[in-house]
Amino acid sequence: MLQAIVQARAMLAMAVAVAVGVWGLQAFPVRLEDDLFLQMIFIRKPFVFHVLTYGYATLWFSTPFFAASTLLSVLAIGVYRHRPAARSRALPPYPVPEHRPAPVLVLGETHFPTTPGRAPAPTWLTIPQRGLYTGVMILGAVGTGKTSACMYPYVEQLLRWRADDPQRKLGGLLLEVKGDFCKQVRGILARAGRADDYVEIAVGGDVCYNPLHNDLDPYAVAYAIASLLNNLFGKSKEPFWQQAYTDLLKFVILLRRISDGYTTLSEVYRYVLDEAQIDRDIRRLKGALAEPPEVLVVSLDEYRRHCATTPWTLWFSEGADQMAHPYEGELESFLDARHVAYRVQRAQGGGWAERRYQLDAVERWYLHGWSRLDARLRSSITEGVIVFLSLFDDNQAVHRTFCPPRTAYVEPPPPGAPRPLPPLEDLLETGHVLALNFPVGMNPGLARALGVMLKLDFQRAVLQRIPRISASPERVWRDLLFVCDEYHAFATVGETDPTGDERTFALSRQARLIPIVATQSISSLRSALPGEESWRTLLQCFRTKLFLATSDEFTARTAAELCGKRDRLKAHYTLSEAGQGAHVSLLTGRAAAAKQTLSASKTYAPHHEYIFAPRVFTELQNAQAIALPYDGFNPLPPQFCYLKPHYLDVQTSYFDHLERGTL
Repeated sequence: MLQAIVQARAMLAMAVAVAVGVWGLQAFPVRLEDDLFLQMIFIRKPFVFHVLTYGYATLWFSTPFFAASTLLSVLAIGVYRHRPAARSRALPPYPVPEHRPAPVLVLGETHFPTTPGRAPAPTWLTIPQRGLYTGVMILGAVGTGKTSACMYPYVEQLLRWRADDPQRKLGGLLLEVKGDFCKQVRGILARAGRADDYVEIAVGGDVCYNPLHNDLDPYAVAYAIASLLNNLFGKSKEPFWQQAYTDLLKFVILLRRISDGYTTLSEVYRYVLDEAQIDRDIRRLKGALAEPPEVLVVSLDEYRRHCATTPWTLWFSEGADQMAHPYEGELESFLDARHVAYRVQRAQGGGWAERRYQLDAVERWYLHGWSRLDARLRSSITEGVIVFLSLFDDNQAVHRTFCPPRTAYVEPPPPGAPRPLPPLEDLLETGHVLALNFPVGMNPGLARALGVMLKLDFQRAVLQRIPRISASPERVWRDLLFVCDEYHAFATVGETDPTGDERTFALSRQARLIPIVATQSISSLRSALPGEESWRTLLQCFRTKLFLATSDEFTARTAAELCGKRDRLKAHYTLSEAGQGAHVSLLTGRAAAAKQTLSASKTYAPHHEYIFAPRVFTELQNAQAIALPYDGFNPLPPQFCYLKPHYLDVQTSYFDHLERGTL
C-alpha cells in the first residue's frame, strides 16, 4: 500500500493541492468591501490589486502542493530504504523425459543471464535435439559436481526418452575410468524398464571383445595402436619409430588375417616375438595359394544368416553377391545340416586373387624390408611394440576377455566361455547401451588402450550409418549416445591422426550421434593430446560447453575468451588544480600560489570488457555453471546455469536447496 502511494506521489500531491485550494478560496475569499486598504489599492493601482488577488489564489494551490510533495518524498526515502524483496514465482513444471516430443536435454535452471541471484521468473535452459547432435562438453574441477549434477542427470534424461519404444529408444557407448558410472547407468536402465538393453565389457565378465575382430583396414588398426604407444610411453622426436611400429603391426595383422581369417592381440604378440612363425606362414600360404583352390560357394544372404559366426573364418568374396571358403569336409557337413544351398568349384572371383596379392605384399615386406634391417634395430622396434602387446598375454583374465579364441564365435558358445560381443552395428541399431567397465586403477595403460580401440569401433559403426540414412530417409532412425567421463583419458586427436575424434564428431551430426563428454579442465586435454594446439581442434567440435568451477587459470582464461566481450560506457573522472603567482611559502617550505583554481570533469567512454571475467569461473559454487549453449541453429548468449544433482528434487529451485543446506 505504501509503495503504491509513494509511486503515485506526484498525482497525490496535485490532488491535495486542488482540494485545499478550492476549499481555501471558498472559505477565505478576497472581499473588497470588507478591507479599506484593498479598496484604496484597487482605486489607485488596479494592476497591483489584481497581482495580489491572483497571487493569493495561487498560494492556496502551490503551498499545499509543495508541502504534500515534501512529506511524500520523506515517506519515499523511508519506504525504499526498506524495500521488500521482489516476489519470485516457482520454476515451471519440469518436462518429464518420457513425455518430451523429442530427445531434448534440460541443462538446468536459469535466472539472470550475467549476474548471480534469484530471478522473479526463472526458466529451464534446454538444448533441443538438433543442438545435441553438435556435442556437449562439461568442464569442472574435482568435486564441483560435473558427474553428479551433469553426467548422471543428462544420461538419465536421454535414456528414459521413449524407453518403451523399440524403434526410438536410444542406444550408445559409455566409457569411464572410475568404475561407478556403469553401475549408475545400469540402475537408470533398470528403472526405465530397459534392464536387458545393458551390455557390459569387464574383466571376468560374461562378454568378450576382440579389438582386432572387425573389418577395419590393418593399417588403421596398426596406426591406432602405434598412436597409443606414443601417448602411453611418450612420442619420440623421430617419426621413424611410429612408422616402424605401424609397419610391423600392419603386416603381422594382415598375415594373420590371410592365414586364419582371425587374430587377437596375444597372437600378434607371439608372432612379433618369433619371426620364424612369420616365415613359416608365408611359405605355407604360398603353396596353398599357388593355384585357385576348391571352394564352397554360398549366397551373401546365406552367409550372413548361417556362416558369419562360425569357426570357419577364411571367407572371401567370390562375386557381387556370393561368398566362398576353401573346401573343408566339416564345413560341408555344417551347410548340409542347415540346408544351406552351396556348390563346390574352383575359385574364380577376385577374392582369391586379392588374398594372393596381399600375401605377395607381406612377403616383399618381410624379405626386402624387415629382414634387411640391422638385428639390433629390429630388436628395438620389437621391444617398443611388445611392451604394450604383452599386457594381453601375461594376465589370464584379460586374455580371456579381450583375446577370445575363434571357437568363442560359435553359436552357442562353449559352456562356461564368455559370449562374444555382437557386431556393434547390430547392437546399436537395437537400442543397446554398451559400457566398458575397466577402472583405470587396475591398469591405466591397458584401460586407455581398450577404451580407445572400442571407441574406434564405435565411431566406425556410427560413420557407416551416414550412407544408410541417406539411402533410406523415410525410415525411423534412432539416436545414438556417446558418453565419456574423464574424457581426457580416451581422447585421440591430431593433424596426422586419421582416427582422431574431431573427424568423427565433425560428421556425427548426420549420423544422429549425441556426444556428451566431461573432463576436469582444458589443461587436462592439452596434456593428454599430442601437439601444442591440437586441443583447440577437439574443443571446437563441441558447440555446447558447460563450465563449472575451475582452479586452472588457463581454463578460466580460455572460458572467458569463449564467452566473449562487450562494450560498456564507463565514467572517467578528472581532477585538476592550477595556481597563479607561484612561490615558496616561508612558513611551510612548500610550493604555494597566490590564486588557485580547482576543476573536476566527468566523461564517458566505451570500454571493452569480458562478459564473464576469468575470476568468475574460479569463484563458482558447486552445481553452478556458466553455459555456452547452442540450439542447432544459432549460438545462445553465455549465461549462468544452476544445475540439478541427481540426488535432489528437480522441481525445487537451486536457491531453495542452497538455503536448506542440501547443496
